[in-house]
Amino acid sequence: MKIGGNGEAPKIRKFYKVATVVQVAGARVWEIHLDGRALKTTAKRDLHLPTRSLAQAIAYEWNAQEKDVVPTTMPVTQLVFTGIDNFGDEIDLIRDETAKYGETDLLCYRVSEPKALGALQDESWQPLLDWAAKQLDAPLTVTRGIMAVDQPAQSLFALRRPLDRLDILHITALRTLVGATGSLVLALAVYFGRISPDEAVELATLEERFQIETWGPDEDLEGSLAGKREDARSAGTILAALSRQD
Repeated sequence: MKIGGNGEAPKIRKFYKVATVVQVAGARVWEIHLDGRALKTTAKRDLHLPTRSLAQAIAYEWNAQEKDVVPTTMPVTQLVFTGIDNFGDEIDLIRDETAKYGETDLLCYRVSEPKALGALQDESWQPLLDWAAKQLDAPLTVTRGIMAVDQPAQSLFALRRPLDRLDILHITALRTLVGATGSLVLALAVYFGRISPDEAVELATLEERFQIETWGPDEDLEGSLAGKREDARSAGTILAALSRQD
């Protein structure tokens, strides 16, 4: 079954009755069984999950399917499969790609005009940069406009440090948060419990929401916002489930 990767898998007829969570004998890992058969990833790899909560989140998605299995309604499953199949052998590269966002973090780039938006960015974003400076020892330089500004090497190293401790499922979730927000600081703030995934997206999309409030509804912008929220929530579900030692 093709599920995971880019999320473009076609729906298929449901081929099972129930998904259950089963602990692997003698191990602190869990599987999802479809009518008693262990679920595999798209690449036919074993799906061994480190917490019961994460296994339950995935099983919930499979049990929510009706006549057809629709991968686009299974975002947690897709993220986990993508991490195991696509990132598992390249975890250092994924860490590097994720850390690179710190060089051009969204929160460091404020607008000059309109002044109301610039003031909103200052008010909303600066507390997160202050948090990063204090808690992560990573002070970052703020600028107005889109011209790139060099960030202190020590700060970039400090932002990278937490990533080196993450396993493939954690880094997959964090990378997804970074992609949804354009900000490594926001993603780390979610990881450390400073803000929620929804709050991260709200902060990351101040400009888009400002445009909607100023000029009225925009179908494309609203669709983009919805997609970012879904990605961030799925990543947040994985992080929360991984944090529960059950």
